[in-house]
Amino acid sequence: MADAISGMLMRLGIDRVPAFIGPSIIFTALFLATLFLFYREILKSWKQAYLAVSLFLLSGGLGFLWFLRDLFQTQSLRVVQFPPLEYTHIGDSYIEWINVVTGQLLPQRAFLLGLPVALMLLIILHRWTQKGFSKVSLARLIFFGLCSSLLLIIHVHTFIMFVMVCAVSCIFALYKKKQDWKHWVMFAIAAGIPSMIIFSWLYGGEITQGFFRWYPGWLANPQAKNINFFYFWWINWGVFLPFSLFAIIKTKLYKQQFVLSGLLLFIASNLILFQPYDWDNSKILTWSYLFFCIPSAQLLAMMWRRRIIFAKVSAIVLVMVMTASGGLDLWRLLHTDKLSYLMLSSDDLSIAEQFRRISTPTDVVLTADKHNHWVTTLTGRPILLGYKGWMWTYGIHYEQRDADMVEMFRGGPLAQELLKTYAIKWVVIGPAELYDYHANEAYFAKKYPMVLKNSEYRVYKIQ
Repeated sequence: MADAISGMLMRLGIDRVPAFIGPSIIFTALFLATLFLFYREILKSWKQAYLAVSLFLLSGGLGFLWFLRDLFQTQSLRVVQFPPLEYTHIGDSYIEWINVVTGQLLPQRAFLLGLPVALMLLIILHRWTQKGFSKVSLARLIFFGLCSSLLLIIHVHTFIMFVMVCAVSCIFALYKKKQDWKHWVMFAIAAGIPSMIIFSWLYGGEITQGFFRWYPGWLANPQAKNINFFYFWWINWGVFLPFSLFAIIKTKLYKQQFVLSGLLLFIASNLILFQPYDWDNSKILTWSYLFFCIPSAQLLAMMWRRRIIFAKVSAIVLVMVMTASGGLDLWRLLHTDKLSYLMLSSDDLSIAEQFRRISTPTDVVLTADKHNHWVTTLTGRPILLGYKGWMWTYGIHYEQRDADMVEMFRGGPLAQELLKTYAIKWVVIGPAELYDYHANEAYFAKKYPMVLKNSEYRVYKIQ
């Protein structure tokens, strides 16, 4: 959905840079606003809400201890000026819980849109359930259900979270007031029917039996890092995990629907793999972390209000320890001059613009599966196979198509037949096609006209 919005803006004539950056800025502003409003709704205190927001955005584990080690070893302030690595992501030391800003919000535009949408829905859900659905019309309930189903095309993991939260909220509500069952049934129908349609349309043909599987321990699992479960969570969430669990008991927020949902999400993510790529469970655990910030902020506020100096000092130390690693990563992120990466060259932009002028939006292009290929990122033309590094994470079987692409690029005996079968209109040959698919450019140069070229790429038109 996030990319579709940018695509539509480009269709309207807006330049690609503002078309991508503009929505991201708006999504970010909406996220920050809804996150604060969500915490304010639950905690009933703007100060505690600000604290919860800070705990969430500065999330991290014990990586700051590795920073202190590097500082003492180098004895140089350069380590402080520009931290040499991400201290919430040190794979060799089993630290895999990347700060939510650097690991989720910046690189994942879908999550950046899914967060504010889901938070707005959660705020509405909380208000309605607190009032027993009084004065909630049938039309509003159906509209709410329809909006909820859109999470499936905005961000799948957020949709999974929302389903679990709704299930917990329903149990809570019916326990208090059994008469509310009619509202929940209407909501379930309004959200369930379009969700099933969307699921069958987008995912039905691709989800396999191995998509969800038993995977106890998450990344501590023997198939992943194969380390002690408790040690893994200690270095990844640090003090935050035991403190938040203690806070849930101390504040009695285990009776709160979102906090209990956070517990269930944490348990489920440590037992079940929700996607073939195991790290992607972090997208659900992010919501667990978000919900755990509620009792943590409340208990820290309780400690601060006490007149005992030790309690106040302890609260300060706890906040510093829980936010140090995330703070270091955000400080590092500010040094954009040292963290720039080339996605596309000026030659890529030029040849993409030329290709758009000579091709149509339905023309199928044969290219390598490079994730930042100019054909896929700039032209809006369909390709035969997307980036394989992402395909398998969605449980998509691409092996046969990949083998067919090898046959076509090499100009094998079945090449011409396959070009017709897949209705290929254009073949692009560049560094990735030559290296990854061993493209036989002489074959295409002999049979088909070359219509575009630059220092790296040649484009052939398939008659």
